[in-house]
Amino acid sequence: MRPEELSALAYEKKSLLCVALDPSEEAFHQSQLTVEAAEERLYQVIEATASYAIAYKLNTAFYERWGEKGWGLLRRIRAALPSPALTIADAKRGDIAHTSQYYARGIFEELGFDAITVHPYMGWVGLEPFLQYEGKWVFVLLRTTEAPAWQKEVWRTILEEIPSHIKATLGWVWGAHYGKEITELREKRPRDWLLVPGVGAQGGKLEGGAPLFPSLIVVGRAILQKPEEAKAWAAASAAFLPQAEATGRFELP
Repeated sequence: MRPEELSALAYEKKSLLCVALDPSEEAFHQSQLTVEAAEERLYQVIEATASYAIAYKLNTAFYERWGEKGWGLLRRIRAALPSPALTIADAKRGDIAHTSQYYARGIFEELGFDAITVHPYMGWVGLEPFLQYEGKWVFVLLRTTEAPAWQKEVWRTILEEIPSHIKATLGWVWGAHYGKEITELREKRPRDWLLVPGVGAQGGKLEGGAPLFPSLIVVGRAILQKPEEAKAWAAASAAFLPQAEATGRFELP
């Protein structure tokens, strides 16, 4: 999927909603969550959100904990995601280039995801294998929701060192807790898509009128618990589409 196609989908659905399909005991209010119970619930959430979400994010940790059964679940859930929504493996990979080529092959080729999240703290050279996948997306961590204080400064250096000749679509992870600082990022990278976690259960707020677009606004536990509210979340996210009326804060009506 090209960036302009995702933009068109956002206007078609009037939504910037990205649903996080991260099965946990907390999200499903279960003391012990099984693969079978998670799978049944996730299919229900996908069905309930397909008309409103323009992207889905799967944090691989919630699947990996089940070992081989979890990897099977990850593959099946990826296959069940509706087209043309952008599919994101929230894997936060980052290593030397030799290792990264195998991470990239697994996520993009074996599992068939459109996008991956990566961290840049071993340098851009280590991310090159991801960046050379034409037609795929790479979301680089800049400011994360539960971040150490040094991220406040380092993210600017990361932007200054972006390599040339990137074939993939480059985007950025920027936590909703830093919504007031997003103007500076937009001055530097006005057209890049952002992946914005932290709203909903994590308590992040996004001020109306913030220069978010183009962005994917991530909602996870709140929708996993009440998938019937996906329509309301999508409507709230639509306030950040250009020419849409800003309506205060991004939170469930």
